[in-house]
Amino acid sequence: MERTEKSDILDVWQRETDLADADIYKKYLLDGDTRGLVSLVKLESAFEKVMREVKETKVDKTPAVWSLYNMGYVVKTREAVFSIDLVHRRAMEFAPLLDFALVTHNHTDHCHRELYNAMNCAGKTVVSNFLDNYGVKNWRKDGGFTRGRKVFRIKDVEIRTSLVDHNSYLLDFTTAFEIRVGDWVCYHTGDCGVADKVRTVWGCPDLWMFFPGCGIDVAEAIRKVRPKRVVFGHLWELAHKSGRLTTPLIRRALKAAAATECKDVSVRFWGERIS
Repeated sequence: MERTEKSDILDVWQRETDLADADIYKKYLLDGDTRGLVSLVKLESAFEKVMREVKETKVDKTPAVWSLYNMGYVVKTREAVFSIDLVHRRAMEFAPLLDFALVTHNHTDHCHRELYNAMNCAGKTVVSNFLDNYGVKNWRKDGGFTRGRKVFRIKDVEIRTSLVDHNSYLLDFTTAFEIRVGDWVCYHTGDCGVADKVRTVWGCPDLWMFFPGCGIDVAEAIRKVRPKRVVFGHLWELAHKSGRLTTPLIRRALKAAAATECKDVSVRFWGERIS
C-alpha cells in the first residue's frame, strides 16, 4: 500500500490482527488451525501464494522480491532463490527451493530453527551472527557464521554483512545485509532501533526493507541511507503480546518518511510481491 493511497485498509488489518492474540497464534503454530480468523487465513494463503509465484516466476534482470510475513522475504534472481528472516509455520517447506538463507538475529520472530536445520542438513549456507553452518562442505571457509563485516558471493548474489544495534542495550545484536545482484542493490536491517550504524557501501539501495520500530528515527535513517525505495515491514507480529507495530505507529512512520527526499515509501502486506 502506497503512502498516498487511502489507508482505511490499515484499520481493517488492525482489527483482524487484534483478534489473533499471541496465545491463539501459538496454538495455530502447533496445529495449523486458523480458527476462522481472517489474519491466520491470510497468513496461510500468503505462504501458498509466495511458494507458487516463486516457482512460476522467470527473472530476467531485476530480482523478484516477496514479503511473506513481517520481516521475512523471499528473493529470486536469475540464478538463485534465497530468504531473509523467513518465519512461518511451514517455513521449512521452502528449504528445497532455497540456495541459501539470511538471518538477522537470534529472536524467534526472525529465525525459524526447523528451516535452519533443513538448510544445514542439505549443505546449504545460512548466514547469521549466531548459528554454526556445519552442513556447508567447507564450513570453516564458506560457512555462514559472521560477527562483523564480511562479503559472501553465492551464485549471482553478493552479500555484505555489518552489525547494527537492536536497541540501546542489545548492541551489535543484529546483522544488516546489503545485497547486490548486478546493478541492483537492496538493504535489510532486521530489527534495528538506532540509526548510528546504518550505512551502505554499494551506493543508494534500490530497495530497503525497513522496520520502523524499536525506537529508530525513521527520517534520520532514510536521510542517511538515501534509498530509492523503502518498504516497511514487521507489521502486526502476531507472536508479540505487546510491542506490535500497530496502525498508529505505521502511520507515524509513513508521515516521518514523507518529510524526506525518498518519495517511494510503502507497506506491503503478507504474501505481496514487492518487485
